[in-house]
Amino acid sequence: MNEEKIKITFEGLICVLLLVVMTVLMFTEVVARYVFSSSFIWIEELVRYMFIWMTFISASYVTATQSHIRVDAALSIFPKVAHRTIKMIGLLIWLAFSVVITYVGFNYSVTMLQVGGNSPALGIAKGFIYLGIPIGYLLMSSRLLIRIYKELKNPTLQDVGA
Repeated sequence: MNEEKIKITFEGLICVLLLVVMTVLMFTEVVARYVFSSSFIWIEELVRYMFIWMTFISASYVTATQSHIRVDAALSIFPKVAHRTIKMIGLLIWLAFSVVITYVGFNYSVTMLQVGGNSPALGIAKGFIYLGIPIGYLLMSSRLLIRIYKELKNPTLQDVGA
């Protein structure tokens, strides 16, 4: 039997925790609605915000585990000698994009905190809700920096993927 290594990362644990809490909350909401003919007004909103956070944190997780979708077919038009360079350029572009989204996202979240505005049911400041985006991209940027460092340190790595 071929055993696969399971990569446990900080992001993975956070995503599992969020998914478990979301599942329990939605189960509670369904039972309350269909069994007791009553519902909690805040559960659906909280689960929506948790899902947003989970989405962006899981983007960092798939970066760490290299389980994201990528298109390797484009590499076939280049000679094999250039593959490593092209993949590294892809990683650098990806890193630049992640840094820009982190910066813009934090600025937007701070602006939302200053302007005000709360979520309808929970009363959470929208700036905190939007923080999931820059935090996810900040984690992704750190994972990309680690991948770039490892690739530069050990150029014989097989999978650099962009």
